[in-house]
Amino acid sequence: MLTATYSLATLSAEQKNTRSILFKLQQHIKSILYDLHNLNRNCVENVLVKLEQFEEYCHRRKVEIYVIPAIRKVTHEADPILEELESLSFKAVGILRALREQLINAFEQGMIEVNKVCSSIEQYCGNLMKRLTKEEDELLPMARGLLPIEEWFNIASKLLSEEGSKKSLPPAIAQLPA
Repeated sequence: MLTATYSLATLSAEQKNTRSILFKLQQHIKSILYDLHNLNRNCVENVLVKLEQFEEYCHRRKVEIYVIPAIRKVTHEADPILEELESLSFKAVGILRALREQLINAFEQGMIEVNKVCSSIEQYCGNLMKRLTKEEDELLPMARGLLPIEEWFNIASKLLSEEGSKKSLPPAIAQLPA
C-alpha cells in the first residue's frame, strides 16, 4: 500500500502544480488581454501559443500517461468519469482550434470579435479547471480503490524512473511571472 500512497502523493503534487501554473497563466492572460490600449494581434497570438503549450503539457501529466490507462486496463467501473474527462479534453482542444480560427480575422472585424476571442480563452481555462477538479475529486479517489497493488507498484516504479529525468515545462510557460 506504500506504493499507492507514494503514487497518489506524487499525482497530487502534480495536480497542485498544474493548478498553480493554470492560475499564473490566467493572471498573465488577464494582464495582457484586458489592457485594451496595448492589445494587438501579437499579444493574443502569444497567449494562444502559451495555451497550446499548456495543453500539450497537460496531456503529458502522469494521471494521463499512467493512471487513466491503468484504470482502463483493470476495470470499466470508471468509464463514465473517464468519458467525461475525455469529453472535457476534446472540448478544450476544440476551443483552442476555434481560437486559432477566430484570431485570423478578429482584429480586422473589430473589438467585438476580439472580445469573443477573450471569452473563448476564459472558457478554455474554465474547462481545464473543471477537468482538474474532476480528476482530483472523483478519478484519483476512485483509482485508489479500483487499482490493485500490483498496478500501483507498476505506476510507482514508472514515477520513480521518471523522477531522474524530470520533464520540464515549455519555456514560455515556465517563464510566467510568479
